Amino acid sequence: MTHPEVVVVGAGIVGTATAWELALRGITTMLVDRGEVSGGTTGLGEGNVLCSDKDAGPELDLTVLGMGLYDELDERFGEVARIRRKGALIVHPDARTWDAEPARARRLRAAGVAAQLVDAPGVRALEPRLTGDVHGALHVPGDLQCDPRAITRALAADAANRGATVRTHAPVERVLVGSDGRAAGVRLAGGEEILAGAVVLAAGPWTGPLAESAGAPLPLEPRKGQLLRLRLDRPDERWLRHKIVDGSYLLSVSSAEAGAQVSTVVETTWDGHLVVGSTRERCGFDPAVDAALEAAVRERAARLVPATAPLERDDAWVGFRPWLPDHRPAIGASDRTPGLWLATGHEGAGIALGPITGRVIAGAIAGEPAPMDLSPFAPDRFAPG
Repeated sequence: MTHPEVVVVGAGIVGTATAWELALRGITTMLVDRGEVSGGTTGLGEGNVLCSDKDAGPELDLTVLGMGLYDELDERFGEVARIRRKGALIVHPDARTWDAEPARARRLRAAGVAAQLVDAPGVRALEPRLTGDVHGALHVPGDLQCDPRAITRALAADAANRGATVRTHAPVERVLVGSDGRAAGVRLAGGEEILAGAVVLAAGPWTGPLAESAGAPLPLEPRKGQLLRLRLDRPDERWLRHKIVDGSYLLSVSSAEAGAQVSTVVETTWDGHLVVGSTRERCGFDPAVDAALEAAVRERAARLVPATAPLERDDAWVGFRPWLPDHRPAIGASDRTPGLWLATGHEGAGIALGPITGRVIAGAIAGEPAPMDLSPFAPDRFAPG
């Protein structure tokens, strides 16, 4: 029977970063996942690390901290991480969202984010293929794109080299809770028990049943997203120079509607093709690609970047973001179940916040002071009363 000090459930970027940070601190750790490392949500997104799509508040503050970690990852893993600091343009075809952007730009700058407003001619100069009608854009040059699957696998390998145990294809059935009410480990499907002094739940949208089994339920749901890849005749990662986001995206991210939310996101991938999105809907774990939504996101992208219209469809796929009702992740210790730690609910910001979440959780387990006020992310904030 194995007895690590900490067992981390979920080998996406959040859980793997947590295991890696624990290993750096010399804490014996086991990382377990029902599939492969980065085989779920982490490997299905666009790989964006963004401040541009946020507003003043605790999530932005945590993102600003997390940006610095990507410099460290770049230095440590180099070309493997495929970090491209290409920046983002939040563009505004709608005057209503454009009118609100100067105030948001000021709030971003106050939080330490380099952000500037650009008029329509300036947008064309920055992004020549963006020829659709826009009032202007917010330019955030520090935003980046990376390869989260490769980063996560590199973190897992380095954690293993430092003594962590990585177990894949090991589905966790429930959290074990001792007679004293403390989290005491996990039980795998098939009955094997892994005892540990602490349990970190970082299984993304699959975390809910595990948290409930530990007596710390979360109102966590999967928020389905759908992306489309278009093929360029000649692959060119500079075909678009920035990540391009319609300003309405900010509204869809913050919406609590269960029905489909459609907004425009378009950018090149590291291998020189185009990713077009995006959608959000709370409909459970429905893996089906919706042809009507695919057509909608493609048509909207062509309004901003008409040159995308004739491009050949390469692929479309679905992923599931872990969503909480107040649009903030759950990060920290559970007061209801001592020894239980939560690191989930990042929704569309899991890549940006994964490494910093891992550092925050590992540091707290090791008794280090928190780098910021983490109370807005308290896992028990949804408890009655």
